[in-house]
Amino acid sequence: MRPGRVAEDLEELTNVWRDSVEATHHFLSLEAIDRLEPLVRDKHIPSLRIHVAERNGCILGFIGMDRDHVAMLYVADEARSKGVGSRLLEWAKDQTPRLTLDVNEQNPRAAVFYVKRGFRPVGRSENDAQGQPHPLLQLFWERDPVEAALHGMEF
Repeated sequence: MRPGRVAEDLEELTNVWRDSVEATHHFLSLEAIDRLEPLVRDKHIPSLRIHVAERNGCILGFIGMDRDHVAMLYVADEARSKGVGSRLLEWAKDQTPRLTLDVNEQNPRAAVFYVKRGFRPVGRSENDAQGQPHPLLQLFWERDPVEAALHGMEF
């Protein structure tokens, strides 16, 4: 894993985003994904702190952070269910004692992924960030107080 180099990685990051969305966001049409792609590529990805998982120089997945908010977590379809997303999320958890994120309710596999990793629902909105009728679940994670006290300590 490494920090993302947005300028150099932008095309590959966008390709991973699209591959992941096509494989998991069955509620979106290809036309909707086509409309979202320039927004993701030109606005969302460049505005975030990106961290990538790669193998042999190829990006398998990435996480995009806005302070303590996980704004993006996408894994290439070929790398799904192989621990890439878990490793990226663990990296994010190591950065801060609490995290928030939104997940599409219509992507139940992703919601279960986050709940199994300690996130809990704290809210719901009827529409996504573009105002479309794709409900979002707001999730929250906080490091256990004992773990927080020990975090960063060497034994």
